[in-house]
Amino acid sequence: MKIKGLLVITITFIVWLIVLVYASVSLVKEQMEQNSFKYLNEATHQLAADLYKTTDMDRTILTAMASIIANESDDNVLSKVLGGYNSIGSYINYVELLRPDNTMLDSNANVRDVSGVLNFDIESKKGAYVSDIVYSTKDPQKRIIRNAIPVVKNGKTIYILYGVVDLTKFANSYKTNIYDGNAYVYLEDGNTGDFLLDTWHKSFGNISDYSDRSVLSKDDFKDAIINMRNGIDGNLTFISDTTGDILYMNYKPVGINNWNVVVTVQDHYALADSRAVNKIMYQMQLMVGISIFIYVVLVIVMLIHSYHSIKKIGLNDKNTGLQNRNAYDAAISNNKAKKFESLACIFIDVNGLHEINNASGHEKGDELLSYVADNLKEEFNISDIYRAGGDEFIIIIEGMSEETCKAKMEIVNNAINARKYSIAYGISVLKNTTGYSEAIHSADDKMLENKRLHYAKCGRKSR
Repeated sequence: MKIKGLLVITITFIVWLIVLVYASVSLVKEQMEQNSFKYLNEATHQLAADLYKTTDMDRTILTAMASIIANESDDNVLSKVLGGYNSIGSYINYVELLRPDNTMLDSNANVRDVSGVLNFDIESKKGAYVSDIVYSTKDPQKRIIRNAIPVVKNGKTIYILYGVVDLTKFANSYKTNIYDGNAYVYLEDGNTGDFLLDTWHKSFGNISDYSDRSVLSKDDFKDAIINMRNGIDGNLTFISDTTGDILYMNYKPVGINNWNVVVTVQDHYALADSRAVNKIMYQMQLMVGISIFIYVVLVIVMLIHSYHSIKKIGLNDKNTGLQNRNAYDAAISNNKAKKFESLACIFIDVNGLHEINNASGHEKGDELLSYVADNLKEEFNISDIYRAGGDEFIIIIEGMSEETCKAKMEIVNNAINARKYSIAYGISVLKNTTGYSEAIHSADDKMLENKRLHYAKCGRKSR
């Protein structure tokens, strides 16, 4: 009774301690996140303000240029004005001038017909605007943003002046010193979710690409996407698929179109100054470690037991990586009463494997089997393929037509024939059948007939 009572007290104490520690850790983590989000929120706000300010400054400079251009008509003079744009401190990479005849004048005096991309009449009705992501009139593969300013003379729009931001160059040159340059900055179009700027990947993705990330905060990426679409700021904590790090994210509307600036930072940078909090965390970890030591020992014992059980079952073939005979037998047993509207079975036998093993050794035979398996995996899901015997492979697929099976096997067969080897195979597709057995037997019979014809034509020693 004493031992039993002591055991109950010990277990109760450990449970209480674990609950206490985890509650404390949760409070500490919450405080850490709040401190991190406070600075992150301020930094994101400043970046949004800087983006707006720089874009507005670009617009002011373009407006001044438009006033000069309004008084000129000579292409050479106009091109010099365009070439005089100073991009230092600006997002704009170059300027160009759309004319009423739908031609574009460059700073080098080159004139291009852009009627297939831009229409002067339509553009002139828009007034001054900043575009979302569009494609360059110089390179249709290049993503850009246009800062458009009408050139007006005597109350009439005579040209459209564009300041063009090359988004690829924007991503490569954009710098920020928040978190000593260790934060990543994105510029997102709330309407589409597309990134105009991504300083981490240096590519053009979409915010929805992150929807499957593991989230540690109350809101998830779906909530964030809705908020960005509606111009609402917010925070998010998630785990990076690339590094496995915890990332803190803050997003805010910029005030241009429906753009949002998004900043992410890894937790070890965000919390670099939280030494006191880290000390508390270490103490909590020590307490947790002591309290769950016995639990860990029990888990290890169970894991060892599970390991040996799984090892005995052995559901995968070591040589090919496919499911083995054990998995095949289990699949037949598990589906023996299941009814299928359409069930396809492909029975494959490697011709001449015995002869190759005898002539060149089992290593060559294993290489052949691996090659066959690799080609099967190229055309079929690995979960549908079994290595049922030494030289036998069986594919069982629900819902695949006979024509598709034949087309895929022809690709596999051609690849194997190209290596001067051969296989025999049979395809069976049954409608309204129960279990796997009938389809397997039918495919096996067809494979044997195919093998008989092969040996009748090529002889037993052929491969």
